[in-house]
Amino acid sequence: MWDSQNYKICQLYQEHRRQIDGGTSIQRNVILDRHGRAKYRRLYDTDQPTVDQSQFLINVPWTQLGTNYSWDVLELLRQKNSEKGFIDLLESRRVERMWDIAELIEERGWLTPVSATDTLFPYGIPYYINFLGNGVSTGGFAGQTIRYTDATTGTICAGIDAAAEPKWRNYADTYTRVDNTLLRKLRSMVRRTRFRPAPIVQKPGDDKVGSPLEIYAADDVVTELEDLSDKRDDANTPQDLAGKMLHNFDGTAYFNKMPVVWIPQLDGMTVTDSNGNAFHPNPIYCVDWTKLQPIVHEGYWMEESKPMVDRGQHTTFTVFLDGSHNNLCINRRTVGGVIHYLIP
Repeated sequence: MWDSQNYKICQLYQEHRRQIDGGTSIQRNVILDRHGRAKYRRLYDTDQPTVDQSQFLINVPWTQLGTNYSWDVLELLRQKNSEKGFIDLLESRRVERMWDIAELIEERGWLTPVSATDTLFPYGIPYYINFLGNGVSTGGFAGQTIRYTDATTGTICAGIDAAAEPKWRNYADTYTRVDNTLLRKLRSMVRRTRFRPAPIVQKPGDDKVGSPLEIYAADDVVTELEDLSDKRDDANTPQDLAGKMLHNFDGTAYFNKMPVVWIPQLDGMTVTDSNGNAFHPNPIYCVDWTKLQPIVHEGYWMEESKPMVDRGQHTTFTVFLDGSHNNLCINRRTVGGVIHYLIP
């Protein structure tokens, strides 16, 4: 009886996770800006060589999660004449605990930590892709304020202060309804966040030209986008009331060949407005997963222990599952962006 219809974050950790071997935290160096030292020159002009500090440190703490399942030796004896029954018993307990981990990873993947000092929970998508400020409606690279789950805010993202470094801000804009105006803003956001480096410049590290974005939204937004897609196709005269939208498949609506995916966790997302009230921003996230990467600790991801017994419960065996991970954004300008309702 699943809780979520889509497990996007879990899928990423299963298929696209990156492993790094140790360290007290996940760290990367990033060049945010240039210093304008290049110039045209005349014959015999003199130079004044200068070494500038151009690198900043991205610093993301490790987080740990785990679960366990147990059985009593008497349960084995009661199932000794039924091998299948014993296997189903253990497997059902393991599946339930893995399901619990999946829900936890998915839930926290669409949330910020509790506060700026919280290192218990991972950095979810809203931590790296920030909304515009309260009352701000002008779109652009202005997403800089992290809204933590305890209603506090901050601008230091993964160790770099976005208030002081404009290049460490994400793209954000606002919309009022699902219509052609929203589509124009989506086009602009995709265009403005797709940077193609000059061919003469070596691209250091793993900040490559991005992959196709994926778009995520709440159910009512996805439904309206599907409806808009039907209305825009003048040749569409389906017999099926669902129109072209075959809901057996993911990505029933597309924008520029990018699937629009419903994320249940976005249905109830709220932020605090200027009056201290909860406000539903109905966000539409665009994410490039080459720039927002799930990182796991090598040798410590979904590690399953051997059955253990404690002398206080000498007939009870327990298996533990543990892991260490977090999410890393290497480029906030090209990671994608968010379009949301104007926050009062």
